[in-house]
Amino acid sequence: MSTSDRIDEEPPSEREALVQEIESTREELGATVEALAQKADVKAQVHEKVEETKAQVHDKVEETKVQVHDKVEQTTAQVQQKVEQTKVQLRENKGSLRAKLDTPVAPAVVAAVSGVLLLFSVLRARRRR
Repeated sequence: MSTSDRIDEEPPSEREALVQEIESTREELGATVEALAQKADVKAQVHEKVEETKAQVHDKVEETKVQVHDKVEQTTAQVQQKVEQTKVQLRENKGSLRAKLDTPVAPAVVAAVSGVLLLFSVLRARRRR
């Protein structure tokens, strides 16, 4: 008796169950064969890995661009703030610097130099005697 004869003799519900089981086994076998074929196709695996790596690099580049842009904005804001602070300090110091420059320094320098010259001439005159 062949397999087809046995299937024909079995009740319809058992026969349907066997047919379904056979179909399921065929699908599993087909999936297994396809998976094995993919593993055996080294060129396709390399291509897939290259594409994955490209995608990862692209994502990293985009992430880095965003980080750099954010850092540039942050640094620009800090520099602008520092420039404004320096401007304010210069305006404040401008008045005190002008006051220092307006102080009569020249007469004091002339008096000091004159005193030193007078001292040297007195000491020199004493040595000659």
